[in-house]
Amino acid sequence: MNQIPQPTPAEIGRYYDQMGPFLATLLGDNIHVGYWSDAEDTSSVVEAQERLTDMMIERTRIGPGQRLLDIGCGTGRPAVRLAQTTGCSVTGISVSANQVEQANARAQQEGLSDRVRFQLTDAMELPFEDASFDAVWAFESLLHMPDRAHVLRHAFRLLRPGGVLVLTDVTEQHPIPEEERTLVYRGLMLTSLLRFDQYPPLLEAVGFSVKESLDITPNTRKAMEGTDKLIDREQGQLSATYGAEFHAMTLDIWPKIAAIYTQKLGYLLLLATRPA
Repeated sequence: MNQIPQPTPAEIGRYYDQMGPFLATLLGDNIHVGYWSDAEDTSSVVEAQERLTDMMIERTRIGPGQRLLDIGCGTGRPAVRLAQTTGCSVTGISVSANQVEQANARAQQEGLSDRVRFQLTDAMELPFEDASFDAVWAFESLLHMPDRAHVLRHAFRLLRPGGVLVLTDVTEQHPIPEEERTLVYRGLMLTSLLRFDQYPPLLEAVGFSVKESLDITPNTRKAMEGTDKLIDREQGQLSATYGAEFHAMTLDIWPKIAAIYTQKLGYLLLLATRPA
């Protein structure tokens, strides 16, 4: 198997800076998948995304006066929802300058800038003090990290004893042929994918106690449905932003990525604690 070149944090930041309008077309303000209760669930993408956010919020066990670190904050919508729901304070980080700018504007617009802040920071080099957070969460961000274990060790260090880590991540559910792997890794700027069963041992090796590990693959299958139609429907806007050539390329490549995602990849939700 040929080694797929790993993107650097700076390259991932530029990817999200440049792809922001495209990702907003596909996923809206929540740059993560949604959770549908079953195949008959007719919830919209936004409703399903908010449901997954709420599942994460519930597991943070956090409240007023407490602090959460959001690793890979996107444009801030999940963090704002968390703060509004629980009264906690949030520090969000991203390697995308555009995302940080949009996230801070969102917090200000919602009147939360006194306790919800976002900053340009690489998760591989977290500058915060030991035991300075009550919870850490990561929405589909560890798949961009050059070294998951390194980031998880940082998360462990930053959590107070008894603190909570909640994360979601895309997993490799079925073997992916090299050509398809290259397409997905390059198209989504991934550094690696783990199998579902590899995650708990990874966290336990860092020192975490895994409390819940859920394979919610069936509940996220609808995430990529109809994305080709969305791209086609938004042809004018995307062409105005990126040019007609970009639109033609995405209309060709994205359905392939979506098919690989739906047929070969899985999705995990995990809750762990730093022992008290």
